[in-house]
Amino acid sequence: MSIKPITKDCLEQVMQQNSSIKEQIYGLVSDFNKRFNKSGLTAQEKQAFSVLKENNLIQIPIEDEHWGGAIIAKGGMKIPVINTAQPRVYQYFVAWHEIYHLLYDINLDEKTHNVAIDMDINERKADYFAAKMIFGDIYKYYYSLEDENVIDRIIKCMDAYKAPYKATLIELYEQAVEVYGDMDLKHTVLNHFDDKPKNLEGKFEGLELDPELVRSSFVISFGGLEQKVKKAINQNTGVSYHKDNYEFLIELKKEIKKEWEDLSK
Repeated sequence: MSIKPITKDCLEQVMQQNSSIKEQIYGLVSDFNKRFNKSGLTAQEKQAFSVLKENNLIQIPIEDEHWGGAIIAKGGMKIPVINTAQPRVYQYFVAWHEIYHLLYDINLDEKTHNVAIDMDINERKADYFAAKMIFGDIYKYYYSLEDENVIDRIIKCMDAYKAPYKATLIELYEQAVEVYGDMDLKHTVLNHFDDKPKNLEGKFEGLELDPELVRSSFVISFGGLEQKVKKAINQNTGVSYHKDNYEFLIELKKEIKKEWEDLSK
């Protein structure tokens, strides 16, 4: 998933796309909650990562601010990948976006690319699914806040729902216009839509919120492969290549970690 920028100039078009897919996405949200939330997790980000880890989630930092994650479909398998160099708040949104592709995107199963498929609407479906899994009644929550400063309120909404800045504003815009008919809030969202605060960590700290949400995690995980190799070593003590594979994985993890430590200096 590349994070495609949405500006206030195309926000109305996004709303029209959302309206055209709303019924389908609400059905998928209901389906997910019935079939896949088996562990009863209430933290939405834990729930998303739990489902992805059951499908061998790979977590790795990648030096690309526009690449959030993907589903690699090959040999009948679908492997989710999350870029952990992205701030956690983006990782959480990307996790739900990729769950749409993992569980509901029929295009991933096709052996030949169907040129008639509208890929823009497909990505919008993934984003809309993510938004509906994350947000509750953000409109009421926004107005429950006492802050006079609009940006402070938006940041507190980001913290409450663990959602990115623009995803928060898009959901707020949709509820303000379509549910509550609040044109004042509509214009407030438009006025701030393209002006994301530059120092979100500082803003979080200033509001006494945990800034970890807007920092990278740099988690490195090969989808449970390490545990599988260790299990193979224990079950086949006379086979040397399992140990070689394990040592290779550990060395690879060290090299990736060192590369990121060097970049951060």
